[in-house]
Order: sequence, then C-alpha cells, then structure tokens
Amino acid sequence: MVELSLIENFGVALLLGLIVGLEREFQHQKEKATDFAGIRTFILISLFGWIIGFLSYQENFYSLLLIGIAGMILFTIAAYLAVVWRGKGIGATSELSAMIVFLLGILVALGYILVPVIIAIVMTTILSYKYYLHRFARQLELEEVHAGLKLGIISLVVLPLLPNIAYSPTDIPIIRDMISFFPAVYDLLAATQVFNPFKIWLMVVFICALSTVGYILIKVIGVKKGIGLTGAIGGLVSSTAVTSALSESSKKSKWHYTFAFGVIIAWTVMFFRVLFVTSVLNKEVFSSLFVTLGLMAFASASCAVYLSYQQTPQGKKPKTVVAFNSPFAMLPALKIGFFFVFVLFISKLLQALFGNSGIYFASVLTGFADVDAITISMVTLASTGEVSLSIAVTAITLAVASNTIAKAGIAYLFGGKEFAKKIFICTGIILAVGLLSVMFL
Repeated sequence: MVELSLIENFGVALLLGLIVGLEREFQHQKEKATDFAGIRTFILISLFGWIIGFLSYQENFYSLLLIGIAGMILFTIAAYLAVVWRGKGIGATSELSAMIVFLLGILVALGYILVPVIIAIVMTTILSYKYYLHRFARQLELEEVHAGLKLGIISLVVLPLLPNIAYSPTDIPIIRDMISFFPAVYDLLAATQVFNPFKIWLMVVFICALSTVGYILIKVIGVKKGIGLTGAIGGLVSSTAVTSALSESSKKSKWHYTFAFGVIIAWTVMFFRVLFVTSVLNKEVFSSLFVTLGLMAFASASCAVYLSYQQTPQGKKPKTVVAFNSPFAMLPALKIGFFFVFVLFISKLLQALFGNSGIYFASVLTGFADVDAITISMVTLASTGEVSLSIAVTAITLAVASNTIAKAGIAYLFGGKEFAKKIFICTGIILAVGLLSVMFL
C-alpha cells in the first residue's frame, strides 16, 4: 500500500513544477516568444528530479543522483544552444529555472519540503517581476551602483570584524589624559559607555535597508503616479523630503487639499515606520509604544481620509517630483552613524545630569532633525535596562511629536497659506492625541 506521505511528497514536486511552469508559459505567451520549456515541460522536469531523488534514496543508489544531474545539465545546455541557433535570443532564464526546478524535485524526494517550497515561491516572484526589475536597473545611476557596492562591502565584510564592546570617551587616551584632573567629569564621561562599533553600524545598516525598500519602490513605480502614492512610498524614505517638496508645489497650485493629503499620508507612514523599527529591535518597547504611536497614526490617517474627500478644483490632478537621496551612498550612512552616536551620548549624559528630564529634553531636541536616531537610542537604552519602558516610550513619542512640529514648520515656511492652515490643523490633532496618550502611560 502506497503511504500517504509519499503521495503528498509527490504532489509537492508536481505543484512546484506547475507554479514555475505556469509563470514561464505566461511570459512566453505575453512576449510571443518561443522557448524550450513551458508549463508541461517544467512539470515533467520537476517529476524527473523527484524520480531521480526517490530512486537514489530508496535503493541507496546515490551515484544515480550524479548521473541525473549530469544528464539534466547536458539537456539544458543543448536546449540553450538550440534556442540560440534558431536566433530566438541569448537569455538563459528558462534554462536556469529548469535546472533549479529539477534540483527542487530531488530535494522534495529526499524529504525536504519547506526549503524547496520557499525557493520555488521566491524564484517565481523574481521571474514574474521581470519588467519591474529591468526598469529599476535602467533607472539606476552608475554612482548609485558603485555606492551600493561600497556600502555592501562595508556592511557585510567589515561589520563582522567590528568589536562588539561598549566604549566611553575615557577609553580614548587623549581625552582620558585631558580630563584626568577633573574626577567628577571623568566619572561622568566614564558612565557613558555607548560607543559600541558593531551595534552602531548594525543599526546604520538596518535603517539604510529600510530606506532602500522605499527607494526601490520609488525607482520602480515612479514619483509621478499621484500625490497620495508619492506620499505613501516617500514616507518610507523621508517624510521630511515629501513635506518639503509638496509644500513648495502648493504655492503654485490651488490643490491645497490634495497636497496636504500627500503630506499627511507621508507622516502616517512615518509613524508606522517607527513602530516597525521598534518591533524588530525590542518587542517590549513596541508593545508599550503601540498604543501611543498607534493612536497618533490613526489620528493622522483619519486626517488624510478627511482631506481626500474634500472639494478640489476641476482639471487634471497635479504631479510632483520629490527628490530623494540614495540610501546606498556612504556619506549619508556615515552621517546616520555619527548622529546615532551623538544622540546616544547626549541622552546618557543628560540623564546622568538631570535624570529623566534630561532624556526628554534630548528627545525633543534631536527629534527636530531625525526620528530614527532617537528611536534606536531609546530602544538600546531600554534593552540594557538603563531606562524603563515608560521612559523610552515617552521619549520616542516626544521625538516623533517634535519631528511633526518641525515638518509643520516647513509647511508654514515653504507652502501656501491655505495648505499650511490645513497642515496646522492636522498637526494639532495628531499632537493632542499623542500627548494625551502619553499622560495615561
């Protein structure tokens, strides 16, 4: 009697070939191209791999694996040469996909299910996004490619070599010698052990990776797809950049509600971005922050919904191009790292001098310039137990509030009067909700 698990195993191999083959068949029909493998061929290739793996495992005839792989390689090479010979192109995407599907069939037969399924889904996703990936590559500048490679080398190669040790200013010989005659100052600086090279650069890489997601979406989708979409995607990269660009555009247009809608959408995404960062770095901080920042995000989203339904002038909706700095560049990454260290140091120093009030002051002050740095700093201090959860949550909320005020100031200075008035009303609602939620912590 055939075991049920064997049938399920066989079905998984069949399904993997079907998924990839369906995508390949769709692309071939869409492009009206003739390739060596379609939906049926990919299913057969997956089953062929499963049979090779099954027989090798059942009969302990593992040399059959080598024979099968060698045969599949020869078949793929022959198919590729045949396609090229007929002048149908020199791409090898289908050939490589067929080879991978064959190997996935073998893995399924050997009892591996989860990994082959994940690989098949990821591969099919990559294949189906051919147009968008090519479009993204065409829009990249050579400088961005070089900057991305440099950042990748420093992140992946240098990062593991950095010491995972917390240092203080007193660990620097020159500073130690200069302040050794002032015991109080020496003890104060010695307590600020916040300079951990590994963790600092790890946070820089994390923030750059998060910004890269938004940057890629902007490159793929474009920044001329509408004010709302520009604000939503731009909020992942820089809500400040979105606010500045839309404020400037509002001066030359009567679409006050539309531009205000784009700005508030970017702010809403920024709130969720901060929540996402905390959820990755510290679940406890995220749980405590979810109420306050969640309410602010809800208030912001409500304002955005209201603005989207307001009367707007007749005619074609405006399109605004927002200039974003590439997250791949080394200089912005280094600036993030230095600012992160500065915020950590100032927060720890002011805490030692003025207690919790010093932390709150540092949060408000640094929040005007950047939210990510103070968020990561508070999460770091909360993780080490140097500040309580309530203090970290309050500090992050204050930083977000001050950053919102700063962007409202940008709207007032660079935007039209009607536009700025709508932004100010929304700002007041968001801040009121945030500060009230903090009072009940």
